[in-house]
Amino acid sequence: MQRIGRARGLATVVLAVVMTAGAISGAGPAAAQSGGSGGSSGGSAGKNLTVVNYNILHGIFCPTETDACRASDRVALFLRQLEDAKCPQVVGLQEVSGQLAGLIKDQLPGACGGKYKLAMSVTEGNDKELVFSTLPAKHPKVLPLPGGLRNATRVELQSDLGPVVLVVTHQDGDKSFPACRNDIERYKCPKPCTEGATFAECQTILAEEFADAVGSKQALRLYMGDFNVPAGSPRYQRLIERGWVDSHLAAGNAECDQATGVNCTAGRNDVTLTALQDPTTKESERIDFIFVKAPKRCTPKYDSGTDGDGDGTGTGLFAAKPAVNGPSGLVWPSDHTAVSMDLSCA
Repeated sequence: MQRIGRARGLATVVLAVVMTAGAISGAGPAAAQSGGSGGSSGGSAGKNLTVVNYNILHGIFCPTETDACRASDRVALFLRQLEDAKCPQVVGLQEVSGQLAGLIKDQLPGACGGKYKLAMSVTEGNDKELVFSTLPAKHPKVLPLPGGLRNATRVELQSDLGPVVLVVTHQDGDKSFPACRNDIERYKCPKPCTEGATFAECQTILAEEFADAVGSKQALRLYMGDFNVPAGSPRYQRLIERGWVDSHLAAGNAECDQATGVNCTAGRNDVTLTALQDPTTKESERIDFIFVKAPKRCTPKYDSGTDGDGDGTGTGLFAAKPAVNGPSGLVWPSDHTAVSMDLSCA
């Protein structure tokens, strides 16, 4: 997320990167989502796919004496939340620093009876993705995105619903600079991005193309992460128009209410430990999404946000209530609120 006097998206762009941005057509407010229904997941023979998407907060801007806002305890609290949710099958994280990656590797064997395995190698840096899962995983690949900071990480999984292509990403918020220019080498745009678009726009386009580039026509495709733009933005709307379904809305959840923080995923202070220990702090925008593109063989059914089927994971916000008895007095593992999905095929 980008705010509070510094760009987590780190507004300083590494201009030496040759990759650039692509055009995204403007669009109006987000349309009503289709491609499935809310309520208890019906599915076939009880088969489903449970997913959690989370910007876990690298903590590099927290006061030094707090050790990245109690990084070890934040990881422990999040893993406890996964156990409370009966161990969702797929977990995709953003803002994973080297420190956090090491802590996750150390603590993961003790969570959920050791069912979780890393689905990829750790990517070096302070703002990277990490995927772990209870499902068989193969062919992990990392795609650097324009600007030199952002990536998209792809993993192929085998689930009870068939093959899954997962892309996890953390992208910049909308900003007008840098933009594509064909006359300056460092600003040239990789296809299919076009001249005049921004790096941020191209991040969304390239990561979407990355999600579509592998797997068979039978694959269920998930494109998720912290996009740093809200529902209804041109980048969001472009994905909807291209067949991606916002699982949060498809499950019947309401849009983010800025006044109350209900159904919002980001907005808490991200540079102080006290904000993560305060149960009254609220989110104010919804910028974290799990987008779904289902094959023809699957008519998606989304479990409700209240976990209508009782398997521990619903579709909507994940662990949105402040924790009780968290280590170091923590009630939130991150400035973001995680989002989850419980999907079956009718």
